[in-house]
Amino acid sequence: MAEPVNHHKMLAWAASVREIVAKPPGSDEGFSAESIARYAQSDFFSFSTWAIVCEEVRDTQFPYVYFERAHEELRRRGLSDDDIAEMRYFAWLTTGWLNYECMLWDWVNLDENDIVRAIEWQYRDGWISAEARDNRLAYVRQYA
Repeated sequence: MAEPVNHHKMLAWAASVREIVAKPPGSDEGFSAESIARYAQSDFFSFSTWAIVCEEVRDTQFPYVYFERAHEELRRRGLSDDDIAEMRYFAWLTTGWLNYECMLWDWVNLDENDIVRAIEWQYRDGWISAEARDNRLAYVRQYA
């Protein structure tokens, strides 16, 4: 079976994603102590699991504590740190691709529906194979 036409572009994107997720999300730079304290009160209870994971793809401009609170909610839902790391990579590989490779930046929120959309577009545009599409869709459903 031949590789998808944009297979090498996907490999390059995946390498970029590995660099992105190698660092914790967020930065306290430019935030006052009061602002950081407000973000420390963030509540992700009403977010879907994928919406929480996709927060850093949607907007990276939050202090560290915002994402720490998000990860606390994911742990409360039974996810391990390894699960969260894998899901972060997957979210960047899919919705990050929509946001940064396709430059679709007008998101109010991102969730499992956007991940599915990204996977379908990646398949349609020859970035991934049918088998990869099916595997990715199955992975999304595990946490939806």
